[in-house]
Amino acid sequence: MKLTIVGLPIGNVEDISARALKALSETKFIVCEDTRMFSNLWTKLVSLWKVQVSKPRLKFVNDFNEYRVLPSLLQEMNGLEEAVLVSDAGMPLISDPGYKLVHEGLALGWDVSVVPGPTAESAALAISGLPTDKYLFVGFLPKKPGKRAEMLNNIKGVSKTMNLSIVIYESTVRLEKIIGEMMEIFGEDVRMCLAVDLTKVSEKIFRGSIVEILEMVRNTKLKGESTMVVSLV
Repeated sequence: MKLTIVGLPIGNVEDISARALKALSETKFIVCEDTRMFSNLWTKLVSLWKVQVSKPRLKFVNDFNEYRVLPSLLQEMNGLEEAVLVSDAGMPLISDPGYKLVHEGLALGWDVSVVPGPTAESAALAISGLPTDKYLFVGFLPKKPGKRAEMLNNIKGVSKTMNLSIVIYESTVRLEKIIGEMMEIFGEDVRMCLAVDLTKVSEKIFRGSIVEILEMVRNTKLKGESTMVVSLV
């Protein structure tokens, strides 16, 4: 069984690659994070004459059902010649589900390949104006305040030692709280870039000190997902 991991656009559908379109068009079986989200993307691609109207068979795996559905999904996929794995946006497995499926598939002898695509992580780094030669990708911080504070303090220690930029994902609804906590631990002088809805029409980019970014967040109505790049150097 050949499993192809396919990167999708993070916002702008026109960023999809020719290889990704070829993989999606030729497969008969797609594992996605949310069938509704993927169906919306497929509809957009159909309207742009990028794919055929009829879409492949869909199965979904997410953080909530992965343990439950994985055994039967592995058994079903093991009888196929090929399949494709995608997430809602960007590269699968990067702060998204799919690791367990790939890990178990490799153990079964699957041939696993990748069609790389955009990630909010690298896009935010590129436009941040902050050092990009070495960085630490954290993904989403823990939801519990104690665990979050512990991680932020550990990040501060590592970054000071290695001169790393830090990349963090966060929902816009929690930004004010999270940035406030970061300021308490990192200090008020650190530089930061906040990227919201990258590549979309609603894209917003803020750059400045963490104090300035916090003030912008307090005074700006933001929606969607955000990516923060922080330099403690």
